[in-house]
Amino acid sequence: MAFEIGESGAVTLKAVLIGVIVLLLLVPLAMLRGLVSERSALREQAYTRVAEGWGGSAVLGGPMLVVPTQRTVVEKIDDKKEITRIIRSDLYLLPARLDMKVDLKLQDEARYVGIYAVPVYLADVQFKGEFEFAALQPLLDRPGVTYLWHESRLRLPVSEVRSLREVSAARFAEQTVKLGPAQPGVYRGIEAAVDLTELAKTASAAFEFHAVAAGSRGMSLLPLGSTTTLQMHSNWPHPSFYGAFLPAERTITADGFDARWQVLELNRSYRQAFAEEEINEQVLDQSSFGVGLYQTVDVYQRSERAVKYAILFIALTFLTFFAWEQITRNRLHPLQYLMIGLALSIFYLLLIALSEHIAFAVAYLAAAVALVTLIGVYVAGALRSSLRGGVAAVAMSAVYSLLYALVLSEDYALLLGAIVLFVALAAVMLVTRRIDWYRLGSPSTLNTDRV
Repeated sequence: MAFEIGESGAVTLKAVLIGVIVLLLLVPLAMLRGLVSERSALREQAYTRVAEGWGGSAVLGGPMLVVPTQRTVVEKIDDKKEITRIIRSDLYLLPARLDMKVDLKLQDEARYVGIYAVPVYLADVQFKGEFEFAALQPLLDRPGVTYLWHESRLRLPVSEVRSLREVSAARFAEQTVKLGPAQPGVYRGIEAAVDLTELAKTASAAFEFHAVAAGSRGMSLLPLGSTTTLQMHSNWPHPSFYGAFLPAERTITADGFDARWQVLELNRSYRQAFAEEEINEQVLDQSSFGVGLYQTVDVYQRSERAVKYAILFIALTFLTFFAWEQITRNRLHPLQYLMIGLALSIFYLLLIALSEHIAFAVAYLAAAVALVTLIGVYVAGALRSSLRGGVAAVAMSAVYSLLYALVLSEDYALLLGAIVLFVALAAVMLVTRRIDWYRLGSPSTLNTDRV
């Protein structure tokens, strides 16, 4: 179908039609963003399924001593009747010193749910330290309260008990203790029965635990010691430190990382000894800190970033073609603009689909080569010139090389995007600044070539 400019307002009309086509392309681009969100949600479901079977973001803490208490309360119903109730509650004592060492080893083989790979780890955890019973003194000798020292328990807080693979050593006061499921209390975990009747009269008691925990997304520790130190080593080269405290020292290399934390009682919102009703699990969790296994190659995050720039790149591509038309006097029909726009949109669909199965760089290269080849062949046929088709292919190659740089850049994506788009728009404006748009529609300027 021939498209000719037959009147002075035809150029403006065509520009409006191209703008309408750009707006219409928002529909498939919105669908692509929805697709990225859907695939990302499916991956999150894969992480959840692996966490249910293997372990997720585990939270572990040094041990705490639990001392049961009871008191008798007499309540009057009326002048002749009374009810005697026994109220039980627990006191908690945290370590005076807590030294933790964690060796977090990423497993060579990831766990798969469908096409989604989930990296998992095994963490070798060591806890050493001691309790000082003097910290309990402010909570003792309350009138009417009986302290059940012989029913005391030594609890190891663990957010996900199923993440524990083994506890190879558990010693308290130079004796081996046997751990089992914990009773209801301030925090979940495992515990062992200990008799503090005589031990509580001493100054302190040492402890040592050695366990292996499994997880998939990260690991957090609770700073339960009056002085807490943590040394962590891992073969994961991309740590993301998070929580209430960041490491005081850290070394990150291509082979992994080493980090060291130190937290004091002054840095927390709870004391070394407290009654059960004073503290809850949420308060303890707010003081946790640790590391996440950050995924540097997040294909969905990169795909979403690419789609965000799609409409701008399509608009600039159309603007470039439109300016090229006016300079070279070779016309493209609005339907041909639509075909080119759809091809530009399909690029992102190819990118998302391929990146789920192969490396992102390879997927991007394959999708870009397919797009550039298609655009080059199409423009060469539309303009009946292999040279012009080659020029279009080279220009598209440069454009999508810039887009790849934007997608890869995590910290400077916005800055680079703004600069690149400004430079591209400025180039088009400078090239077309001498065009007399009012005269383009006059008969003397018409090109008799048809497309």
